[in-house]
Amino acid sequence: MIIRGGTTVFRALRDDWFTLFFFISLTVGAEFIYDHFPLKHTSLPSLPLGVLITAMSIFLAFQINQSYNRWWEARGLWGQLINVSRSLGRQITTLLTEKRFSILPDEKEAAKLHQELVCRHLAFVNTLRIALRSGGKLSETDWQFLGQFLGDAEIIELKSARNVATQLLQKQAKVLGTLIGKDWGEQQVLLQLDNSLNLLYDIQGACEKIKRTSFPDRFIFHTRVFVWLLAALIPFSLIQSDQRFDVVAMATEALLAFIFVTIERLGAELRDPFENRSNDTPMSAICRIIEIDLRQQLGETSIPPPLEPVKGVLM
Repeated sequence: MIIRGGTTVFRALRDDWFTLFFFISLTVGAEFIYDHFPLKHTSLPSLPLGVLITAMSIFLAFQINQSYNRWWEARGLWGQLINVSRSLGRQITTLLTEKRFSILPDEKEAAKLHQELVCRHLAFVNTLRIALRSGGKLSETDWQFLGQFLGDAEIIELKSARNVATQLLQKQAKVLGTLIGKDWGEQQVLLQLDNSLNLLYDIQGACEKIKRTSFPDRFIFHTRVFVWLLAALIPFSLIQSDQRFDVVAMATEALLAFIFVTIERLGAELRDPFENRSNDTPMSAICRIIEIDLRQQLGETSIPPPLEPVKGVLM
C-alpha cells in the first residue's frame, strides 16, 4: 500500500511515462497529418465524441466505485483480523490456565500450550497472506518460513492439504477440544475460543471470495478497449483549423487522453487487492503487527520490529 505522501511526481511518471509519451506523440502526429496532408476528414466532429466520453465517464465512475469497494473491504477484513487475533491471544493467555483446567498440571505446561496455540495462529495469518498472493500454492521457501511457527511433523501433515489455512484452524479446534471436559466453566471458555475461530473462518472466507471472484472478463476487456479508443480519438476531435501546432492546445489534448486512460488503470489495480502490488493491502506489515502483539501477550522480550515502508510503499 502506498502510504500518505508516497505518491510523488517521479513515481507517477515512472509508472505512466509510456502512456503519456504515447498520447503526446499521437497529438503531435494528428496535428502533423492535418497540416501536411490534404485529408478532408482528419478533423473529427467533437460533439459525438463528447457524448461518448460523457457516457464512458459515467461507466468508469461506476467501475472505480466497485473496485474501491473491493479494495476497502479487503483492508477492512485484515483490520478485523488484527482485532480478532488480539482477542484470541488474550483468551489463550488469560483463560487457558492451570487454575481453570485440571488437565494442565502446572504453569509450565500452560505456558507451553500458550506458545503452541499462538505460534499456530501466527502460522495461520501468514499462510493466509501467502495463499492470497500466490493463489493458494505454498513454495518450499514458504514452508521453510512457516517452520519458525510449526513443528516438522505438522508441516509434513499440512503439505498434503488443499487449503492449509483451513487445516490450521481445524488443528487449533482439535487441540482445544482435548482440553475441555464436562465442567461447565471449561465449556464456557471453549465457547469463547470457538467464537474466535469462527470469526477467523469468516475473515478467511471473505478474503478468498474477493480473491476468487473477479470482474467478468468481457467487462474488463471492453472497458479497456473503449477507453483507449476514445482517448486515441480525442486529439483528432480537438484540432483547430485556424491554429497550427498550438502548444497549449496540444498539451491539453494529450493530458485529457492521459487522464482518461489512467483512471481506468487505477480502477483495474484496485480491483484485485491481494496481488502484492503497490496499491494492495499491506498484508506482510499486518502479519508483523499481529506477531508483535501476540508475542508480547506471551511475555516474550525478543520482539521483531514492525515493517517499515520502502520508498513510500508498505507491503
